[in-house]
Amino acid sequence: MRYSSRKYIDLIHSTSSKWANWDPPHQIRVWRFVGDYGVIDKETGVLDKEGNIYDDPATAELVMDYLPIEGAQETKFIISSFGVRYQDLRLEPGIQLPAGLAEASIRGQWQFGKRRGALLIMSQPRSQHIPSNTFLKDLIGISKLKDKALVTEVVSCPAYSLYLSGANEETISIALIAGVPGIVPVATIGGEVGMSWWSRYSSGLFREACDNAGKFSYTPLYALRKIRKPSLLRRRGSHTPDPEGDEVWGDYPEPWGDLDEDGEEEEFEDEVYD
Repeated sequence: MRYSSRKYIDLIHSTSSKWANWDPPHQIRVWRFVGDYGVIDKETGVLDKEGNIYDDPATAELVMDYLPIEGAQETKFIISSFGVRYQDLRLEPGIQLPAGLAEASIRGQWQFGKRRGALLIMSQPRSQHIPSNTFLKDLIGISKLKDKALVTEVVSCPAYSLYLSGANEETISIALIAGVPGIVPVATIGGEVGMSWWSRYSSGLFREACDNAGKFSYTPLYALRKIRKPSLLRRRGSHTPDPEGDEVWGDYPEPWGDLDEDGEEEEFEDEVYD
């Protein structure tokens, strides 16, 4: 499907207001991902980086005292698009199950309807974000940031799986299983017992990866904001206060219109009434 990445990103964004990374292993070093700015490619939904506020001479002095803050680590973080239903893992009799499934840290089944749906699962994620309500207002005068998307938060993890369903009813079973020496052959690094994803599905697009050293190697999710356009001149006597801090910035909008099941933009019909 030509627009698989755009469709997946659109579905996750509609649910979470965050931007999904269609290719989580392909990342810039995390500490130079927060603060990136650029534009979203309309065809793919991927951020086309133009610079980073922590490196750019025009902004570096303004932000040097406000490095990204690391958030608390969570056990798991799961996002599913509207219409996707979760249920406990149930398998038909006769299916050979991998060892360790009963103790899996993440396991379940997700049911998808006749419309495409998206699922993102992250194990032990943590976020890094630009400090809130601090220096963002100081950046509104920087011309190169006008109409640009600014990465204000990234969510990274050592293991992720993502799925984009077909345009038909589908159920996918997923589990994250710990390696058991001598029983489950799992790729390891430095002799450590690692993790592996187990899944069962019949159609759709599925991606998964694990860093068995426990490093936060993948960035499946991030947040984008942009400078709000100046409001119209206030009427005389208006006492509306000037926006402060984060209020100067708004969520970065999707650069495409409504998408069909294949990620194509739907044609807009301007009805004219006599």
